[in-house]
Amino acid sequence: MTAEKLINVLAIGETVAVEFKRCGNGISADTYETVCSFLNRFGGDIYLGVEDNGEVVGVPENAAPDILKNFIKMVSNPEIINPTVYLSPAIVEYEGKQIVHIHIPPSSEVHTCKKVVYDRADDADVKVTATGQIAQLFIRKQNIFTEKKFISI
Repeated sequence: MTAEKLINVLAIGETVAVEFKRCGNGISADTYETVCSFLNRFGGDIYLGVEDNGEVVGVPENAAPDILKNFIKMVSNPEIINPTVYLSPAIVEYEGKQIVHIHIPPSSEVHTCKKVVYDRADDADVKVTATGQIAQLFIRKQNIFTEKKFISI
């Protein structure tokens, strides 16, 4: 990630595809809800160590490596994110502070976080409980991704 791109992201703020999380010495539980909602929508980017208003507060330097390890462990745990996903968070330096950038690609699967389906609406993670809405997620993904389509030639 370039400094110029990060400056633009911070200036625009949170969107349907960008989420800022404060992140002190650990990752807040709602971060995994955001991972789930990005996987279920069109992907996105999470920036740990950034306030909702775009102010970079950073993550503690000594905690950053453990934050990365813990994050990877959690998204690989089917009790947290199901189906599990492989993500590669990275530590980014910005104005003498460290932030953690996590890119989440869109997924062809419908994911849950602690057995709850989440979707992204504007800059919020929304719990999806109605069966019709969950069915719409599956239909939307089926229309975008071809992994589960039978194509005759």
